[in-house]
Amino acid sequence: MISIPYAASTSPQIAELPDGTTARLLDSGMLYYEASVAGSAERYGRGETSHTIHVWWARRPHSAMRSLVFASLCKDKSADTLLILKQMGCASVVPQRIVTKARKILEIQYERPPRLLDMFGGGGTIPMEACNLGAETYAIDANQLSVFIQRCNLVYSQDLSAKDIGRIIRASGRRVLTQLTEETIPLFPLRQQILMEDRQVETRGASQVPSGYGPKSPYGYLWTYSMACPSCGHRFYLSKRPWLSRKKGRRTAIIIENGDERQSIKLGEVAENYRIDSVWCGNNGIVQCPKCNTKHTGIDIRECQDEIVALVRRADEKGKEFLLATADALPPLAEIERMERFVLRELGVDLPKSQLPRWSGIVNPAIYGVQTHADYFNRRQRVALLLLIKALRDEYARIKSEQDEGTARYVISLLSSLIDQMVDWNCRFSMWIPQNEQVGRAFCGPGVSMLWDYVEIDPVLAGPANLWAKLARIVSGTRSILEYPYTPHIQHGYAQALPFEDEFFDAIVTDPPYYDNLYYNVLADFFYAWKRLLLQVIEPDLFAPGVTDSSYELVASKFRSGTPEKAHLDYCDQLTLALQEAERVLKPDGIFAFLYTHSSLKGWEALVKSYRATHLVITSVQPLSIERRQRPRAMTSEAVNTCLTFVARKAKTKKPDVSISQVKSRLATICQDFAPNLAESGWNETDTALAVFANGAGMLANASRVKDCGSDCEALRALEAVVREKLPAFSLKDRESL
Repeated sequence: MISIPYAASTSPQIAELPDGTTARLLDSGMLYYEASVAGSAERYGRGETSHTIHVWWARRPHSAMRSLVFASLCKDKSADTLLILKQMGCASVVPQRIVTKARKILEIQYERPPRLLDMFGGGGTIPMEACNLGAETYAIDANQLSVFIQRCNLVYSQDLSAKDIGRIIRASGRRVLTQLTEETIPLFPLRQQILMEDRQVETRGASQVPSGYGPKSPYGYLWTYSMACPSCGHRFYLSKRPWLSRKKGRRTAIIIENGDERQSIKLGEVAENYRIDSVWCGNNGIVQCPKCNTKHTGIDIRECQDEIVALVRRADEKGKEFLLATADALPPLAEIERMERFVLRELGVDLPKSQLPRWSGIVNPAIYGVQTHADYFNRRQRVALLLLIKALRDEYARIKSEQDEGTARYVISLLSSLIDQMVDWNCRFSMWIPQNEQVGRAFCGPGVSMLWDYVEIDPVLAGPANLWAKLARIVSGTRSILEYPYTPHIQHGYAQALPFEDEFFDAIVTDPPYYDNLYYNVLADFFYAWKRLLLQVIEPDLFAPGVTDSSYELVASKFRSGTPEKAHLDYCDQLTLALQEAERVLKPDGIFAFLYTHSSLKGWEALVKSYRATHLVITSVQPLSIERRQRPRAMTSEAVNTCLTFVARKAKTKKPDVSISQVKSRLATICQDFAPNLAESGWNETDTALAVFANGAGMLANASRVKDCGSDCEALRALEAVVREKLPAFSLKDRESL
């Protein structure tokens, strides 16, 4: 066995390298420091990286993944390569000269370009950085939307004859949004047209927003639902979120007043502790009529009315002002229905009929009557989205006739992320955030909540979440997509049955779903159901199904498995298959870098059991602080901010038995030596504790069994206690999957 000297300044080595394997730069143990510094600082910069183009979830910073890929492939552990590692992790986008240096370092170490696999491709960050570094890159994913995003950024971008692709994207986007502006005029009667010679104004330095509409044109419409009491006929509002503004001392809210036949609404300044006179009886889905006091269950929005209650527009000086909705804020319903029929006929499509899962805790809207992927828009939002799809279809035909198929495919695939913007920021689940007077995303995960108050935007005016600003970010984000030495191979496939021959890859670097943290297919379907109306012309096979493929999604879900116990076993079985496949396709001297973290006992037990069923030996566990500190979940919870890189090699020998006392003793030493280094680097106690604990989980995974413990859960609890002695804030949750 080959041993790398342990140094207190590096991540601990929990197992020796198997005989016949060569140390890589990743084995130096410095990843936690070099890559984390930039990883925690990178805020998925608007326009700086590919993250700003398409919607995907839990994507990792380019800086951290670039460092991880380079360290996984590089066999040189000299000070020069450590410097390159540090330079590549210093920002989301680094100078080309640094990338070129890294490529040359790798070139001289391999007889042919090193092969790298990401077996859970997701949003494509790892494959993109592997391409940048000159690797022969392969990526698969079970989700069609993921495959499309990766093909758009990594494959379509390489098949271009046009020289100035940025100019074409910008010009095409402007044509699309100009057409959308004109065709949505009947939908928004309150747009105030004014005569101006120049109807366009530069914004954000990259796109143009129409200025032919006056500053008093509303760009936001705040909605709630009302229902008539089945007992007495009194109509009342189902509003739960009354606040319009809580910014800079403002306290503007919706005030509901009772009348003889129905409730009415006014707007006003209220006290800080103001609470709406809600008809909801707690969180159990029961409402009480404010007139006859009858309680009602089984509320269904199909039996309710969407009602505009307030308008948002620019104030005279700065900021926003709120007005009561007026009768002319919406065109007649018959006109909206006529327009919808017309656009559907022009497109030759039907509205999506795919069903939302009726999944309490994950997809709550389905419980309240939002049945299909056409139902989570109000009628005007839906027609605006269809008109956007029509404009993109028209532009695809134009580019194909004026340029070529490859250019048309790439440009429209990029601009299809305008659909992402409409889906995420302009549907019945889009929230008005009074603290900053902005619009909140509907599908940031992990679940989809039912909202009884939502915001609609006029997507072509210069308000929150407008499409012109999104176009600017698309154009800017494409600048981070480079020309690659080798076009990658992106496939729709399954990690549990990899379509590659034995011992094919020099490295596998992958970031799988973490037990039950996110249900990617559920979230993806909200976008896929609408994007397929456009993208079937570009990828007919990929977008043929009505929803994405969930048959091999690696998640623990009692909704799919039947019980929490079965969900846990199914996840363990599927993760075991994926790890065994990784072992099969990895070269004898290859390296396997597997990102994982979880806050629950069961999530860690699954990792231990699955690795134990392979010959993969975890040599080190290197933490990466790779999430934005101000991401939405972190702002409201103690969400884990750390991801752990499990570095493993193939071994020929059988895994040994261990005693829990041995593992506890080694973990106590790691806690004493390594935790202070993390703390000095700015890690909080919770993340530090998790990083230390993961080393213990890795040691358990390297054992065939733990001799003096009744179960893996018991062993993990024993390790938790060791960590908690030094870091009391640490604890593992004992919860069941949804």
